[in-house]
Amino acid sequence: MTDDVRLPEKWSKGSNGGFEFSTESVKTDDGGTERNENWAFPLRRYEISHNVKTIEDIALLRAFHAARRGASRSFLFKDWIDYTSKADGNSAAAMTDQPLGTGDGVTTAFQLVKRYADAVSPIDVPVLWPVAGTLLIAKNGVAAPTGWSVNRGTGIVTFTSAPALGVAITAGFQFDVPVHFEDDLLRISWDTINSRSAGSVPLEEVRA
Repeated sequence: MTDDVRLPEKWSKGSNGGFEFSTESVKTDDGGTERNENWAFPLRRYEISHNVKTIEDIALLRAFHAARRGASRSFLFKDWIDYTSKADGNSAAAMTDQPLGTGDGVTTAFQLVKRYADAVSPIDVPVLWPVAGTLLIAKNGVAAPTGWSVNRGTGIVTFTSAPALGVAITAGFQFDVPVHFEDDLLRISWDTINSRSAGSVPLEEVRA
């Protein structure tokens, strides 16, 4: 279960991490290598421990970890390197940033994605948690401020009426990444009377 609560931004800002893929390499009889992609989409991983420094931060992190029941309940994370629909991940979102789909006169539901462009092999990664109030929709480049709704948790945009055949639908947005603590144990060290520190605090993205 994902709690609709964001990890405090002062802990996510300056975090390290990013995409991880799973590739299986197998040696063939002739000495070559076959590589198999195990996952259709990358998995994001992060580490935040170096951002939790003050006694107050440690107390808040302990409370946040306890409220999530350790690794049990997931929550939202702002990846400061990549949190908008723009290619650079930081610039303000525009309604034509990302492809949402093409109307066929029947389909009403479309999945938000962020396309990571490449001339040979681009990849569309599903976006499940657009930030509330940031989603912009356009049809053939014209703003469509009404006539649709979005589910935060699936990232599915549903139109009241199916977009007409051939209409290009695009979207712009900010988004969070659903993650969970990888560990049920949160290690805290008592350093001095005025100092505490957190051990490794790894986070892992939650699949839909």
